[in-house]
Amino acid sequence: MLDGLIAGQANKAIAHALGISPRTVEIYRANMMEKLGVRSLAEALRIAFAAGLVAQA
Repeated sequence: MLDGLIAGQANKAIAHALGISPRTVEIYRANMMEKLGVRSLAEALRIAFAAGLVAQA
């Protein structure tokens, strides 16, 4: 799911690629952001890059 978010894909596209519902993607995304303590996707992605979870372009 994180790869899809990094690529800028819509929830529907991520859901289709993973074979889950778009609502499930929304819930996973909200849970991830709550656990990270961030309010925006940009903040979450910044943490992912800093942690080395994502190769920088």
